Amino acid sequence: MFALMFVFLGVGVAFLCYRQLHQTSALAVGAMEESYRDTLECTEEDITDKVVFLEKRVTELEKDTAANGEQHSRLKQENLQLVHRANALEEQLKEQELRADQTLLEEIKKQREMLSKMEREKSIEIENLQARLQLLDDENSELRSCVPCLKANIERLE
Repeated sequence: MFALMFVFLGVGVAFLCYRQLHQTSALAVGAMEESYRDTLECTEEDITDKVVFLEKRVTELEKDTAANGEQHSRLKQENLQLVHRANALEEQLKEQELRADQTLLEEIKKQREMLSKMEREKSIEIENLQARLQLLDDENSELRSCVPCLKANIERLE
């Protein structure tokens, strides 16, 4: 019985919704008919004005479209030129980096050769100085060994 009441209430609500929908659609149809009547009442002069306005608007839009197309083409061309220039600059940068690397390697090689040469010259100079030192030490030893003889000769001569 309780369930039967809900069904009855549900049917009642559905009926009310249907009536509201029917009334709303009837109002909408009435509004459309009124709008149609208003449109029919427009004078030929109003229609001509609207057509002229729309033609001007179409012309303006066509001009804008053409100008935008030209600008788009110009910007596309400029972009292409900039891309080519960027690529050329990247290649130039790579070439300069390669040259800089080669120059650096050559300079490192040159510095190593100079260092090696200086080390050889230093080594030869050290050997020469050591040989001279040895000669001077030998000479000094000889002279020291002669000192007692020379002192004895001086005493005898005095």
